[in-house]
Amino acid sequence: MVESAWASLHVEFITEGFCMAGRLDLPGAQGRLVDVLNFRGEHVIVLHEVEARRLGSESDKVFNWPMAHIRRDAIILAIPHEHRLLSAEAQTRLEHVAKEPHRVSFLMPAFTIVGNLHLAKGVDINVASPIRGLDFVPLTDAEAIYLPDPTIVWRAGVIIVNAAQAEACCPGLDLSPQQSS
Repeated sequence: MVESAWASLHVEFITEGFCMAGRLDLPGAQGRLVDVLNFRGEHVIVLHEVEARRLGSESDKVFNWPMAHIRRDAIILAIPHEHRLLSAEAQTRLEHVAKEPHRVSFLMPAFTIVGNLHLAKGVDINVASPIRGLDFVPLTDAEAIYLPDPTIVWRAGVIIVNAAQAEACCPGLDLSPQQSS
């Protein structure tokens, strides 16, 4: 029996104007969504069986598309909705480093995102800037708030932030509404 060379992952992408959920097909050996997003060789991400809605006042209307080609740079937030286990081959290629969580808040024009940024033990969060380096940064135990309508909130075990679109990252601050009152 031959194993499939492709695996599927259900994801949600939030852009400036839309929230799109669908199936992302990945080569079987490819691991995490954040690695796919940080792969600079691909500028378009293809979603299948897409349900999309506009952010804001028209958010009740749902569009169903068989496929959508999404510019990687247009993705502000990415949320994986299932946990993929890496293949044994992919796991052996990864370097494992003990990490510590640091609470951070990302400020973007239309979003505030709060979550835990994981850095290697002993790394000073005040020196290791999360908005320098990789474009997409995963936060765990995260919450994203759409500022034009703060009733629109995403909470997930992992929310991946396009740090290239962040105006600021505030280490040690939790700017979620329940903390800022």
